[in-house]
Amino acid sequence: MLQKFRTITPFSSSKAYSARRPNVRVAGVKRRHALANITTLTGVAIFLTTPLSSFADSEASRRLEDAAFEAYAGQDFKETVRLLSNLINFEPTPSPRWLEMRAQVLVDQKDFEAAIKDYDAAIEYAPASELVILARLWAGRSLAYEGISEWDAALQGYDKALALAEEAGVGPDPYIYNSRGNCLNSLERWEDARESYLISSEIFQTAKGFRGRNGNTTSRLDGAIFSASNAALMLAQMGDLSKATKEMERIARRAPGSADMRAALAALYYDKGLRERAEDEWNFACDMLVVGCKKYQDRDWLSRIRRWPPVMVEKMFKFIDLKPPEV
Repeated sequence: MLQKFRTITPFSSSKAYSARRPNVRVAGVKRRHALANITTLTGVAIFLTTPLSSFADSEASRRLEDAAFEAYAGQDFKETVRLLSNLINFEPTPSPRWLEMRAQVLVDQKDFEAAIKDYDAAIEYAPASELVILARLWAGRSLAYEGISEWDAALQGYDKALALAEEAGVGPDPYIYNSRGNCLNSLERWEDARESYLISSEIFQTAKGFRGRNGNTTSRLDGAIFSASNAALMLAQMGDLSKATKEMERIARRAPGSADMRAALAALYYDKGLRERAEDEWNFACDMLVVGCKKYQDRDWLSRIRRWPPVMVEKMFKFIDLKPPEV
């Protein structure tokens, strides 16, 4: 199986990986889609395992839990944090589960320092034998560190998560490898970033049994394309523009709807003096794809959120500004 643990669960979302996103909006079960099932299952579990003597307390806990899920579904993060704090205080020993949930909401709220504290506490209280849970907590903690641009700390956490998963006998998570690549990219370790992106893409492509909510493999293929695109961008940063162009062309043929590769090819074609081909790629991205090209005209988004490397950002804006190509 592709995955046994996910970076953020049960308030799970690609949003974070995406990064923050992909925009780590990378494929996966969106947070609010998971809420109803988790609420139902948890309510049943509490009823079946709670002694009658503490039933009133369990009912109060369940009501808080239901209210927290409802608040989260409505994207009322402040109220969700308040309710989860009540749940944490409700128990004599802090529950790693509630701490993790609150940390995830704090990440959504962009209160990354507070989220890191909750992840640290969850790691402390989680049983040492629960390797998969610990792997997930370390990965979530790394996501919070990415939020404050602490790339070394985030990278160390992702490596720890992968090591714990391996120790537990769980296959590597392609989302984690893509996130590692993002950290290495931000650290300007281009070759290492490319290697991590390629591993991510390979895992996505070779995975079996991975299905999206509708039963198909779209999420897997989207993940493979995204990671492969990141790897090609790193190749351009490393100076091999010819090979980078070929990789991007191959990705664009495989995923004709990839605005990312269309925009990148427009920048590289223009840089080579192929203005007509550049305009064709750009116009296709702008006019034929739902995603469009507007965000690719935002330098901050392109470098900080999408995380294109510096060379590609500069080539993109030479094209946008119609500056003479360096030929």
